[in-house]
This record gives sequence, C-alpha cells and structure tokens, in this order.
Amino acid sequence: MLVKKSSLIVCTILAVSLVGCGSDSVPPAPIATPAPIATPAPIATPAPIATPAPEEAVPIVEQTITFSGKVIDGYVSGATVWLDLDGDGKFDKQTEPSVVSTESGNYSFEFTAEQASCVPYSAMYVDVPVGAIDEDLGEVTEAYLMSFPPSIVPISDDDIRNISPLTSEIWGQLSRQLKGSGKRNLSCEELKTDTDLRTELKRDIEAVLLNLVEHYNLSTEQIYADFIANNDSDAYNKAQSIVIGLKAGYKHKQALAVAYPGANEIRVVIYQDKAKDKEYNYTDAWYRDEIIFTDTGYFMEQVRLKGAGSLDKVDVVLTKLHELGSAWGEQSLKGLLSIRADVYINMDKTYRCGNIERISFDKEGIHYELGNSAPMVTFPTLAECINTNLETPYERNFSLSYVEDDLYYSAVFYFREENADFQTLADWVNIKDKAATLEPAELFTAFDIMPYKFDDKVVIDVSYWRKNKAAGNVIIHKNDEGKWRKDTKQDDGTTVFECGVDGINWSACI
Repeated sequence: MLVKKSSLIVCTILAVSLVGCGSDSVPPAPIATPAPIATPAPIATPAPIATPAPEEAVPIVEQTITFSGKVIDGYVSGATVWLDLDGDGKFDKQTEPSVVSTESGNYSFEFTAEQASCVPYSAMYVDVPVGAIDEDLGEVTEAYLMSFPPSIVPISDDDIRNISPLTSEIWGQLSRQLKGSGKRNLSCEELKTDTDLRTELKRDIEAVLLNLVEHYNLSTEQIYADFIANNDSDAYNKAQSIVIGLKAGYKHKQALAVAYPGANEIRVVIYQDKAKDKEYNYTDAWYRDEIIFTDTGYFMEQVRLKGAGSLDKVDVVLTKLHELGSAWGEQSLKGLLSIRADVYINMDKTYRCGNIERISFDKEGIHYELGNSAPMVTFPTLAECINTNLETPYERNFSLSYVEDDLYYSAVFYFREENADFQTLADWVNIKDKAATLEPAELFTAFDIMPYKFDDKVVIDVSYWRKNKAAGNVIIHKNDEGKWRKDTKQDDGTTVFECGVDGINWSACI
C-alpha cells in the first residue's frame, strides 16, 4: 500500500531530425561527326557545392519519474534508501538506485522509466548507519535495516512510500515465509513476467498484513501511515518496540557474517510472538531465529533471549537443525544424500534429538527419494543431546514425483517397524559410505512396483500414505484415511478449499 502525494514529474523525450543535401551531375557537350574529329572544348568542372554546417544536436533527455517518501522511526536523516531490483536483499551500488534521506526523513528518487517500472515489484530497503540522525532520539549508535514490501500494483502520480519499523515487519515476515517455501529471490523481472507469481505474492502480502493488524491491533492505514505527523502514539510506541529487534538482529547478522565468511546467505530476525509464548509457556519473551546457508547445507537455530536489555544473550535454545548434503553415487542420476541432525526442547526443559537421512535420484522424469528417520532420544541438557544413530530407523518413507500429460503427481508412503514393507531395501540404511556397494537400480525396482499412480489402489502394508495431483490452479490431495481435499486458486489470489470422500462430490471443508 502506498500513501498519496501531489505530483509526478515526467521529463519528455526530445528528438531531432537532420536534413541532408545533394546536387545533380553536369553532362558533357555532344561530340561532333564526321572526320576530321574536332577536339571538343574542355568542359568546365563545376565548383563544389558547399556543405552546410551541421545543425547543433539537441541532447536527448531520458524520461525520469520522481518518487518520494519518508524514513520513519523518529524521522531519520542520513540513511541510504535503495531499490532491490534483483531481490537478493543486498545493495548493489552499480545497478540498484539509491538516495540518502534528509531532514524530516524525506527522500526522493529520480527513476528512469525502466527503474520506475520495477518499483511495484521490488522491496525497498533503508540502511540506517551509525551517525545517522533520529530526530526523536538523536544520533544513531546502532546500525539497523528497515524495509518496505513490493506493492504489486502500478505506481501512480500521487504515491508516497513511508518506510518504518511497521512496514519492515510486513516484509520481514513475508520474506521469511517465501524463503522457507523455497522462493529464495523474487526479482523485478520474475514478477513482471509471471502473473501467477504476482498474484500469489499479493495474496501472501495481504495475509501477512492481516496477521499484523490482529497482532498489533493497528489498522492497515496506521501501519503504512506517517504516524509521527498523525500524532499516532499507539503506532509510534509499537514501532519503537519493533526497532529494538531490528537493531539487535542487524548486529547479530553482522557478527555471523564475520564468523561464516563463506556463507551463501544469512538470515536473522529478533521478535516477540504471543503464539510462541503460549507454546513454550513464556510471557512477553524475545525470540531469535537464525539460519545460515552454505554450499553443503544449512544451520538453523531458534532461541529465547534473556530480555529486551540483553538481546545479545541466549537464555534457552528451543530448536537446532543442521543439514549437510553431498553428491552420492551415480551423478548421471543426480544422486544426492542429505543428513540432518535435529534437537528440540521438551516441556520439562530436557532435550530430544534425532537424525534424518535422505537419498534421492532422478531417472526418466521421475524423482525418487528414500528417507530414514532415527528415533528421538532424550537427554537432560542441550550439551548432552547428541544422537548419531542412523542404523535403526523408526520410520522410513518412499516418495516419487513426476509429470504426466501436463499434470504433476506425487506420492509418499510411510512405513514403521510393524509394517511388512519396512524391511524393503533393508541395506539402504546409514548409507553414507555405501555408494560402492548399493545399486540405484535396486531402489528403482522397489519403488516402481509400489502403487504410486494417483488412481492405484493402495493394498501394501503401510503405516500411512499421501498422494497429490496438480493441474493448473487446482491441487487434489487424498490419503489413507479416505479423506480428499481440493484446493482451487481463484483469480483474485485466494484459495477455495473443498473436502470429500470420493474425489467426485465436494463440499466446503469443515
């Protein structure tokens, strides 16, 4: 959402046409006959025609569009505002336009037409450095980052973009959600050309905004407004609370960047969350989520911090996940092995930990994946919670996915010890060092006889199973309990959920 302003300045493109000049040739006089042949008088060469001096070229002025707004915590001057064209969250000085905010937090861009066309499809960031001036609090002593989400709708001639801790919450939550679902970088060009992606992002922004409205008890207008000019003390106070987390998160991210110089991406967020308070039985706690992506996997940690005055100190570790991936076996089949170690806190403050290994291959358009989950083991403390067991899984899953007749299908079967097929591919356990002895053909043979087709009847001894079929904007799910669900994405980006028991008759899900 954008706030309106009075005018849009457009500099028109000027063009100039240059006119060329030329002359006709002069033929010689006719030659007389018969003999004797008289020598004709020489033909006078005409004087060259003077070329006129070229007209002075008029410079072509590129179209520009003025776009402005305010940086608000208190009003902040001396902060760098930039447009993230490639969606990577990193400022590229060579390709991404930027300006510095001035008195009262004002900033103003002179975008080229091409840059302006990306404003609806790009997040805007504000780097607030040490030394910038917050007109309420004075000189900034801790650097931090604020942001504003893509609007998706075209900009108009009276748009103003106020960037504040409140708008930063929208993009912070949304970007974590998108990246968690595999959408790492959404560039302007991707969103320009993909209608479905734009619709999906617009829907997600609206969903996040509704959550924030409920969480902070602020209206959409309050979140996007200049709450200082409006003397909105409620929005102002909540923004001040948010910025505490922004500053602490920025500082911790910088420290992680030094500790992990080869990381592909580092994400950090420090926040308060009533749902987590309820889950873990805390009151007004501060939480920190961090995730570090490397070439070989990722490390994720979620912790409770000691409090608002100690946001650099961990009180309790809630979750730790560490996954490492590596090429395995036949690379013409894209063999990939990943092993993840999991640690979770229990309600009595003890810890449980386990391991999951996954091996996958791609053959003839089918993706095959086998997963083995080791049993969780509980330990009194986090330091003791180490579980290297991969020899005796408590659950195994066999999954396949493929495209057929432009439809996407997937199926996954889960087996536990009481199921006869739990022993299928019994050697494919703790497989890290078995690439020389295990043949992928054995895995393909075992998978191919499973009833993985969407309409196949499942008669094998299985703990539970799930199947999906996707066509265009419709996804149909069914499971071992005889429950069916149809998800239909509407043109406005919303999804209609219908349930049934036969895949034919549908009604609203209860």
